[in-house]
Amino acid sequence: MKKIFTFLIFLGFVTFLKAQSRIQYTVSFENAAHHEANISMNIAKVPNGKFLVRMSRSSPGRYATHEFGKNIYDVHAYNSDGKEIQINQVEGDVYEVPEHQSSLKINYTLFGNLVDGTYTAIDTKHFHLNMPATFMWAPALQTDTLSIKFIVPDNFKIATQLTLKNGLYYAPNLQYFMDSPVEISNYTLKSWEVENKDGLKQKISIVYHGAGSDSTLNDFESKVKNIVNQERAVYGDLPKYDHGEYKFLIDVLPSNDGDGMEHRNSTIITKEGENLETSEYGVLSTVAHEYFHSWNVERMRPKTLEPFNFEKANMSDALWFAEGFTQYYGNLILKRANIKSSDEFVETQGAYLNAVLNSPGANTYSPIFMSQRAVFVDAGVAVDQTNYPNIFSSYYIYGDITALALDLTLREQFGKTLDDYMRAVWVKYGKTEIAYSLEDLQQTLAELTESQDFAKKFFLSYIYGTEKADYKTLLAKAGYLLKRSNTASSWIGNERLIEKDGKIVITSPAIKGSPLYLAGLDAGDTLLKFNDIAISGLKIMPSFLKATAGTKVKVTFERDGKIHETSLTFLNDPNLEVISFEKAGMAVTPEITAFRENWMGNKQ
Repeated sequence: MKKIFTFLIFLGFVTFLKAQSRIQYTVSFENAAHHEANISMNIAKVPNGKFLVRMSRSSPGRYATHEFGKNIYDVHAYNSDGKEIQINQVEGDVYEVPEHQSSLKINYTLFGNLVDGTYTAIDTKHFHLNMPATFMWAPALQTDTLSIKFIVPDNFKIATQLTLKNGLYYAPNLQYFMDSPVEISNYTLKSWEVENKDGLKQKISIVYHGAGSDSTLNDFESKVKNIVNQERAVYGDLPKYDHGEYKFLIDVLPSNDGDGMEHRNSTIITKEGENLETSEYGVLSTVAHEYFHSWNVERMRPKTLEPFNFEKANMSDALWFAEGFTQYYGNLILKRANIKSSDEFVETQGAYLNAVLNSPGANTYSPIFMSQRAVFVDAGVAVDQTNYPNIFSSYYIYGDITALALDLTLREQFGKTLDDYMRAVWVKYGKTEIAYSLEDLQQTLAELTESQDFAKKFFLSYIYGTEKADYKTLLAKAGYLLKRSNTASSWIGNERLIEKDGKIVITSPAIKGSPLYLAGLDAGDTLLKFNDIAISGLKIMPSFLKATAGTKVKVTFERDGKIHETSLTFLNDPNLEVISFEKAGMAVTPEITAFRENWMGNKQ
């Protein structure tokens, strides 16, 4: 899942460690059985006047708001002499100390009981800490050094990208601090060394918390190594990690939420499962996606997310690239690493093509619009019903099929690849850590192809506009067929139907252009009859769908306790799939075989 974060260029740790941190936290877990932590925040050289501290409302890699302030309470403030002083809650997540000495201490209790890439979980098994969900901070002191002292059980170890010195964990500023999750548990550690072309040697580590046999962990480590190597091949080298190490913080437990969240020198991967044996494939899929973010997002950063604002939702016009192109590579890398077969890779692409090409939202709005909607949909909460089925298509999969179109087009027209494009963006905007604009991405494509006209047309058509590439022709070059997946049945729509008391109820907004929509039916309506035949449950629906497209039926339905009638016309099922020429009984030429190998083959 996932998630974008940018921050100020990293400061040298040697310099800031020489000075004592201005803000020091102490965290203890005496009441872990009930999901509580006790946190104190000691602040030196407090500015004169009213002093504000607050909890965050957003988190690195998330774009919608999250009210982390709801889970802190028992907030107290003290002067350096230990005397308690007044602290006022002036907003839901903001506290004000009206009068204070030059040093100040604030204590509070934190509740946390959700293991994912955004929130905090505290229990007797481990302490899983995402910083915005855990720590109050001072808006006036965002550039100051911070440190943490953890008081933990003797059998627990601490894993984080923060720097350890003399028992304290340091961050040079708030941006880096908030981007540094922590896993505290009796975890298993696996590490190996990777060397860049310039001789730089760095460590990759797997921090694993959960059940799993030694043989499974060894096999898992081998597969993660392959993923790392395949992704390095796209860009040429690994990024230069701030401490010469990158950590996968992986947690598999039955009570977890499945998630993945990228960070600068680490990533959180959580999975619901009994053990690694049953969860390995899902974890590896997340590894492939999140590790690609080590380049694309953590160092290749859109200007619209620079710097990250923890007080509000963060909107970007480039998530189709940051998340969508990463989604494409996460799938492709699994094939190149031989974790997926070529058919499985293409089947996934077919599912994405079906979802986007048949989406009213994607046929009406651009990938930029979808990127900007992330402030509402990225784990955002809506109490009222939305019209997302008609206006939204995930920027992950919209961006994925855009990447697919560009990759296949570059290969066919220019003898280039999407790997070449990603590497070009990396050299200009990743290694230099200069945040990019959409214009920068377009210009880089123009330079790669030596065609301003191609780059301009591609961006106007597929990024700023809503046109869709000729995927049928593009995929045919690789020996794959894009076709309707079900030609034997008619279609009334993809609306969600449930059975209630032997009747069918529409529970999602009617999809624009579907027979249900055109018949004036919508969420909340109960279908009673087609013509004079009672709709006695979901099991009877396939018999109705045997009707030829164009057939009209009289629909009797109930709305607000009243019976109504309307006319509905069955349509052809528009759902799509991608299959190989082999499965379609078509010839595969040597040129097709070579194209596939160059596209999906191992790069090491």
